[in-house]
Amino acid sequence: MQKERVAALDAGRALAIVGVVAVHLSFQFPNLPGGVTLLAHMGQYGVQLFFVISAITIFMTLEMDHERCAGAGHVTLRFYIKRFFRIAPLYYAAIAVYGLISYGAMRSGIERAWILGAHGPMDVLLNMVFLHALSPTAINNVVPGGWSIGVEMLFYLIAPLLFFLAMNRTRLLLATILMLGLSLAVLSMSDCNGTLECNVTNNTFSYFWPPVQGPCFIVGMWAWYAFRSHLLGASDVTGRVSWLYLLLALGFALVTAALGVWLDKAPALAPVFAACSAVTFLLFVCSRHARKERGKGHAAPSMPLVRRCAAALGRESYGIYLWHFICVYMTFHFFDGLFSEENGETSLMLFGATLIAVLFVSYGLSRVSDRLIQGRATRLSKRLLATVDRRFHLTTERL
Repeated sequence: MQKERVAALDAGRALAIVGVVAVHLSFQFPNLPGGVTLLAHMGQYGVQLFFVISAITIFMTLEMDHERCAGAGHVTLRFYIKRFFRIAPLYYAAIAVYGLISYGAMRSGIERAWILGAHGPMDVLLNMVFLHALSPTAINNVVPGGWSIGVEMLFYLIAPLLFFLAMNRTRLLLATILMLGLSLAVLSMSDCNGTLECNVTNNTFSYFWPPVQGPCFIVGMWAWYAFRSHLLGASDVTGRVSWLYLLLALGFALVTAALGVWLDKAPALAPVFAACSAVTFLLFVCSRHARKERGKGHAAPSMPLVRRCAAALGRESYGIYLWHFICVYMTFHFFDGLFSEENGETSLMLFGATLIAVLFVSYGLSRVSDRLIQGRATRLSKRLLATVDRRFHLTTERL
């Protein structure tokens, strides 16, 4: 069951990263058919799918650690060590790489597509301590797409507290209401001018920052506690219920499209509906996996090509997310004129081919950075975790 659970979450990560890459590429294909453009722009909500998966994974691993650790302090310290070494090393490398690219572009006079927005040393520092989601100039100008990493790291700060609150559902519910109320209050004072008519604009600081995106993690957190057995494939879900999950996912996705992309009426609400769509999509994938496994019995599991590709993309989704901007910049630099002049059918074929090529190259870059950076960071974190485990267990034995 462990393997299938991970496979289902990796399928979600794969869909999320394909969507994110698609939306970033789509802007240089102005002649795409209208429906394809809308679908590609919906790819931006792959980030909310990442947020939901992250929340589910966090509370799943915290539960596992709680079963074997000495206490709350032990669980919390292990969590922070694992999260830091999972996110920070590659992100620090991205700060350096994109800084060099932007500096070189300014010195050589290359078009602005290669140059990040205006920022200073303080913005770089905020990115290094993962507080950049609170600053308009730091949130997305040091590392392209870095806003989502900043929002996620801020959620990590409170995740252990929420986990221990979750042992009492009443306290967890009160904490949830408090966080949602705080997000609404901040939005009302900053972006809504004290009214219900918010001035949040898509893909701006008012959209990227935590009061708008934070509730997505809350949706993911409650998804874990409400549907744990379904997500683990341990619940006997009928085929009718499984397809109902898919219909709900499509319904929430349509509402998301209407609010955030198609009609663009309420970008501030779209991420929450995108998170609900993500949850129901994951429930569908997990239930389908579980039904297939029960049908196979003890037969050897098969891995069709599509599933293998999805698993590979899912495992490398973080690295692909960080490095795909290099490939997007290259397409802007070398092919912008070609892509913008083609007719609809040709644009569609070029878009599909470019999307596959960017995913392939970004995957390769992710594998290289994993070998050079992330692999070493993982080994270091394991040594630190072993030291922490020994000290906590020794302390417990003395007590």
